[in-house]
Amino acid sequence: MVSAPRILTYQGIPVWRHVQIIQWAVQIMSGIVVVALVVWFFSNMVGAIQDRDIPSGFSFLSREYQTPIGEHFLPYDSSDTFLYALMVGITNTAIVAVAGVFLATALGIFIGVSRLSTNWIVSKLAMVYIEFFRNVPLLVQLFFWFYIVLELPGIRESVVVADAFYLSNRGFSMPWPTPTDYTVALIWLGLAAIAIVAGALVYRRQARMEEQTGRSGYPLIYSFATAIVIGAITWLVLSFATGNSPFDISVPEPQGRFGNIVGGFTARAGLMVLLTGLVMYTASFIAEIVRAGIQSVGRGQTEAARALGLSPMNTLRNVTFPQALRVIIPPLISQFLNLTKNSSLGGAVAYSDLTNIAVTMTQTAPAVSIFMLIMASYLAMSLTWSLIGNIYNRRIRFVGG
Repeated sequence: MVSAPRILTYQGIPVWRHVQIIQWAVQIMSGIVVVALVVWFFSNMVGAIQDRDIPSGFSFLSREYQTPIGEHFLPYDSSDTFLYALMVGITNTAIVAVAGVFLATALGIFIGVSRLSTNWIVSKLAMVYIEFFRNVPLLVQLFFWFYIVLELPGIRESVVVADAFYLSNRGFSMPWPTPTDYTVALIWLGLAAIAIVAGALVYRRQARMEEQTGRSGYPLIYSFATAIVIGAITWLVLSFATGNSPFDISVPEPQGRFGNIVGGFTARAGLMVLLTGLVMYTASFIAEIVRAGIQSVGRGQTEAARALGLSPMNTLRNVTFPQALRVIIPPLISQFLNLTKNSSLGGAVAYSDLTNIAVTMTQTAPAVSIFMLIMASYLAMSLTWSLIGNIYNRRIRFVGG
């Protein structure tokens, strides 16, 4: 007959003292508590909505929105549905987020490296930038840039550069490619994507040769040259085969009595202000992340690289920065998330972002349902950045190990 204490053992250890069993039990209990709290919260919310006859549901998404949207990258008309208007807002927010992430990362890396410069003036200027933009609230900065843009000349007195670039308090206009034929344009874009992949493969090959031989392989130059040559050749082939180039360059020009800009691409004042504020603000945090990441690499690595004859720039590019990425990437992704969420302040500077459009919708549609869609949209964008960061971080985690 098996005794009770013998049954209540695992791997020869009593279950009440086994660390793994205790961890499992705590996790199961925590999961039950969390699920119970979530069910309780949503059941109370649904009950409160029903008791107070608060409008809810998502049937409104198929109705016509019937409200103009100031700035939109997707084609839009007031007769479009609520669902399509939300997609326009998501697109507006996503474009600002992606452009802001690239610009803020580039500026942040530059400022962070400058902060470590041996040049006293460069280092102190970078420090002043970081301390100023990091400690002033983003909303205050957005209003500052907003009033700066308002002080620009009117559209009739626009600042003109090379008869192609126009800057005024209405926004910034510049030449922009427009497809001559959508089928040809899509074919070329697909071939351009293949050219980019080929450039990436050339970069990896040249970088590997550089590591094996110790000679400079100029991977960036070769990769860019490969992508540009393939792209140019496919452009010429398509142009001769179809009689039309895939894209034409539309140049902006003033027309009419009021000098309104026609053609090209115009970034309106709201987009300019929001993008400038987000980039300048987020870059100050990225700069500190980059500085900390570079300083986390032991001095012995730098000294060894310099002893081998590498220049300071090559030491940073090939030795210090790749190792610093292990420290830089996780907090950098957090800044990408912050920039994406901070774009919800676009309504304060007259930019039609997702939040601004959705808040306007609450005048004619259920507010609870709309805000659930807003939260789901921002959650999806944030999880996308997290996924990208985790994949990249997994690839470089053994660098310098």
